Amino acid sequence: MKIIHTDTDDLGNPLRGGQPVRTYEVNSRLARHHDVTVYTSVYPDCRRSIVHSGIAYQRLGFYLPPLGLSPHLSFLASLGPQIKKTPHDLIIEEFTPPVGFCLLPLWTTKPVISIVQWYSFDFWERRYHLPFFRWMKKIASCHRYRYFIVLTEAMGKIFQSLIPDAVIRIIPDGVDDSAFLESTAAGDFVLYLGRLDRAEKGLDFLLNCWVKMCGPAGIPLVIAGVGPDRNWLETGIAAAGLGRLITLAGRVEGARKNELLQSCRFLAMPSRIETFGIAALEAMAAAKPVVAFDIDHLKELVRPDWGVLIPAYDEDALGKAICRLWSDPDLCRAAGARGKTAARKYRWDNIAQQQEEFYQEVIKRETR
Repeated sequence: MKIIHTDTDDLGNPLRGGQPVRTYEVNSRLARHHDVTVYTSVYPDCRRSIVHSGIAYQRLGFYLPPLGLSPHLSFLASLGPQIKKTPHDLIIEEFTPPVGFCLLPLWTTKPVISIVQWYSFDFWERRYHLPFFRWMKKIASCHRYRYFIVLTEAMGKIFQSLIPDAVIRIIPDGVDDSAFLESTAAGDFVLYLGRLDRAEKGLDFLLNCWVKMCGPAGIPLVIAGVGPDRNWLETGIAAAGLGRLITLAGRVEGARKNELLQSCRFLAMPSRIETFGIAALEAMAAAKPVVAFDIDHLKELVRPDWGVLIPAYDEDALGKAICRLWSDPDLCRAAGARGKTAARKYRWDNIAQQQEEFYQEVIKRETR
């Protein structure tokens, strides 16, 4: 197959999120048998064209920081004409909030598969006071979107309501083989791993738990990640006198991330919103249990056998669960071992195979 994959985010962008990781991991495996081109947005000091692990990356658009324009806008404007002149059998379009659909079916007669890794319609409607869900439904129904890959059953229901006759395949995110770590230690701290964003990631819940219960119990916490609320977090930690217990580790990747996962006792994940929960999956692969709120999407990954699900946004229950799990390292080991076994089905090789099979199925459907 000649596959074109479009993704506003880029694996080489220092500000990237998790979306381009899946783009790379799946396509690097498909590129062994297929011709794969990935179009991404530009970022400072990027090269326009590179080949990485068999994938031809091309950066489209331009970067005009003095004018305050997002390079994503010029990327989206460049996509259609670029696709129209490039031979292909299949287009893979990453759903791109807050824009959503990129209207690529208007530029091709070949099938388009939309991959939805996140959407947060409610969040965008509250932030911009615009009816995003209604817009997405109108665009989806008018522009021949028929095929979707989503990460969870809950996400599938949302997009089935957008397009009732769409073919939707649930294919979750994956985890690299290197994330399956061996550890027999009890763990020296609780770990938070993710973006420093209290509105979505619930860091206010976490900080309040340490102020009320976990701090007085002397439980150490390492917060790993970067984001817009770092200064707020530093101020809150200092005001509460928790500097001796809470460490901010910054962005962690590769060996440093594995080291933290290997040496923590469990992962605390107090998110208000998740569309999958990749940090939870990484903790499972490292044989560490997860404490999280019982919310859509995340609860499909974190199960009672290897995690603790708290009634949504119950701060006191979250603090009690953290204290209880911290005091029982044997329980953490047993739950972590079950989580590691469950995580094996999420290896990237399995995910890439499922995605390739769906691509082939879609092409056969369209041929018929």
